Amino acid sequence: MNFRPFLRTVGWLALATIAAGTWGCTLLRTPEPPPEKKFDPPTQYNAPKVAIANAFRPSDSIVIRLDMATGREEHVKMVDEEGNIEMPFVGKIKIGGMTVNQAQEAIRKVYVPRYYSYLTVTATLQTPRMVYLSGEVRGQGGSLPHREDMTVYRLIMQAGGFSEFAKKREVVLTRDGKQTIVDCVKIEQNPELDIPLLPGDNVLVPKSIF
Repeated sequence: MNFRPFLRTVGWLALATIAAGTWGCTLLRTPEPPPEKKFDPPTQYNAPKVAIANAFRPSDSIVIRLDMATGREEHVKMVDEEGNIEMPFVGKIKIGGMTVNQAQEAIRKVYVPRYYSYLTVTATLQTPRMVYLSGEVRGQGGSLPHREDMTVYRLIMQAGGFSEFAKKREVVLTRDGKQTIVDCVKIEQNPELDIPLLPGDNVLVPKSIF
């Protein structure tokens, strides 16, 4: 019996088995794609930041309401250049740079308990805080009163939406001198990416060169 063909066949079978095993192991070792990370929006509405941005400033007009056990008084005041308002009996009270809650507490402390045993103070800002919109929008841009539910995308939609020349992927948000590029195409696909606006924010929709 000629064993050479038999040995040759066995050898080829062995090599094929080893190769198949190696290939199978390679497949088993192939790394799976990492799981997609769930987006955690970093730009959610931030009440403290809005309160700070709405802090009282010189030339602000404010309605101060005093609710006492004996009745109610309302006073319309303007913040002077030093951040003060002038109130009955107590004179000047400094509220410049304070949030609404801070100013209300500062006023209450001046009156209680020296003048009133019970007092609730409500301070209402009459001077609107503004945001600014310019560039490629269909409607009117310019300065618009800030609302707490305002976002970059909603502001643009409020002005009629993007013009046909708008560069939607590179909208520029300027806040405190710093610029952020906002991709409004992604916001259309995922509204959670939208950025809440603060008073004083400036939104520019640039023009596409194409």
